Amino acid sequence: MSDPLSAPDRSKDGLPVHIREVGPSDGPLLEALFRCLSPRSIYNRFLAPVRHLDDGRIHALTHMDPTIEFALAAYRRSERGEYLLGVGRMHRVGPEEAEMAIVVGDAWQRLGIGSLLLREVVRRARDTGIRWFLSTVDPNNLPLLRFAEAVGFKGALHYRDGLLWMRTDVEALFPAPGEDWRSRTPRA
Repeated sequence: MSDPLSAPDRSKDGLPVHIREVGPSDGPLLEALFRCLSPRSIYNRFLAPVRHLDDGRIHALTHMDPTIEFALAAYRRSERGEYLLGVGRMHRVGPEEAEMAIVVGDAWQRLGIGSLLLREVVRRARDTGIRWFLSTVDPNNLPLLRFAEAVGFKGALHYRDGLLWMRTDVEALFPAPGEDWRSRTPRA
């Protein structure tokens, strides 16, 4: 476990939420988070009916090449230790493009955890020169599509193989109050 990236935020239930990097020792915590996901949430994250996280997948989720990817965990502490609420990750696929995904345990959805994770993923992506997020979404995942619209996902959408493919301008996400993202000067 690594240290939090900043002071804790508060979710909509008023409890503290810490965010830190996912590391090699997080396998058991990721497995526990996975067990908190409904079959629908699992499908929405993996776009497949995954039944369990095998050793290979756990290793891939916890041992990342920091030059191309990172994962952040939203967590809380209790008397029994730390537990994960959700994970956001980014995987660079081009000089200015990265795939991005977020999953939040069913019990903690609609509490702002996804927004907290996305804010930090966006900050880190901007710091590393990422200009575009690529996401693949089941078009029936209406809660995610509403979330994407609420946080400012702007860019190209198209359907392919029954899925919605989104290419989002990272600069459009979480603009400063009163700032119009379209008036920003694009990065060279």
